[in-house]
Amino acid sequence: MLDRFPSSFPRVRRAFGVINFVILGLTLPADPIRLTYWNWAPHIEEIVAIWNRQNPDVQVTVSRAAGPLEIVPKLLAAHRGGNPPDITNVIYQDLPALVVNGLVADITQTSAALKAGTSPVAWHLVNLGGRTWALPQGTSPMMFYYREDLFQQFGLEVPRTWPEFAAVAKKLHRLQPNRRLVTFPTGEPGLFVALTHQLGANWWALDGEVWKISIATPEAKRIADFWQDLVRADAVATSQHWSPEWSGAIADGRLLGLISAVWAPPLLANITPDTRGKWNVVPLPRWPDEAGRHYASGVMGGSATAVSSKTKHPEEAIRFIKWITSDPEALEAYIRLVNIWPANLEARRLPALAIAPAFIPERKDFYTLANAIDLETPNISWGPNVSMTFDAFRNAFARAVRGRTSFYEALESVQRSTVRDLRIQGYEVEEVP
Repeated sequence: MLDRFPSSFPRVRRAFGVINFVILGLTLPADPIRLTYWNWAPHIEEIVAIWNRQNPDVQVTVSRAAGPLEIVPKLLAAHRGGNPPDITNVIYQDLPALVVNGLVADITQTSAALKAGTSPVAWHLVNLGGRTWALPQGTSPMMFYYREDLFQQFGLEVPRTWPEFAAVAKKLHRLQPNRRLVTFPTGEPGLFVALTHQLGANWWALDGEVWKISIATPEAKRIADFWQDLVRADAVATSQHWSPEWSGAIADGRLLGLISAVWAPPLLANITPDTRGKWNVVPLPRWPDEAGRHYASGVMGGSATAVSSKTKHPEEAIRFIKWITSDPEALEAYIRLVNIWPANLEARRLPALAIAPAFIPERKDFYTLANAIDLETPNISWGPNVSMTFDAFRNAFARAVRGRTSFYEALESVQRSTVRDLRIQGYEVEEVP
């Protein structure tokens, strides 16, 4: 149709992404810029639909091409194949691997103004080498969820310290041999690492060009010895969180508790809907002495949004990631549909966070509690070979649970494997006691 009009036809203009042809009152829309967004979160399409309605000039399409456990290799393959997404969701622990492989864009200059309005813990996680590589979406304050009705039935006190936690676990096993307080999942290194954060541990730290590795530390030994004692006493289970075995035990009350993060309630609701209203939640137990650096929580999960280093539309991609991580309407939808705890500080005043999770309706202060915990969470760093370290952890702890080694010896093995892998990749490494 357009070729029927001479090139000199007047009053053709582009404004707000729309080309207006003033031809007998006819208005024709321009082709929008199209961006691809990799994200695995439930209901993410509904959140992105808000952006698409508000921004006809930049349309974003969600792709579930990769889940949280496969984002690094799949994104690397997409970049090598020349078809990466313009934008990607990424778990904080995977961001350094994306950075060192050149997969995400440096957004330091365009994002600096957002720092003041972002949780310090989350902002630290998206910075590496003094540069900003993503915008934080949410953080993950850790909590202890427990069956309040069963605690009352069996006369159990809610533990406030880790020694009290161990005593409750052993008491429950004596009273109810077929029940356990929690599981210690050897296949979930992220939980173990987060528990060491509570004592001030930081497994990876970049100092200039040197990666400092601190895995088999005194803090980690304290955590390892604590859980090995409970495993050997058969006072905790060893099934993996969210597995069929674990889900069945949660649903029928053979497991009374869960160490997890702020995002757990909707997942529990899917597993055991009949126990709605029977659960309660408290902060993680604390270590009782005052020596060293102790925190309310560790860093367990949470994600950020990054721009591909190969996108053809960097300005539009940055506009989108700023929107989805800081716009009130976007974050209200994210909270309502995905149950995140936003990294954006202003969003923590949104009305959606004044309502208790539907699964724990009596805990009106749930998000107030989450905020207090988040403020007392340490700054930590992740390294470029987290996936390799986590694989080494799973293998070493599987052997330890079978009784071949101690948990701390397993950690020493993980540290050796991590250091060796970094050196093979050509990094300068220092082991820190």
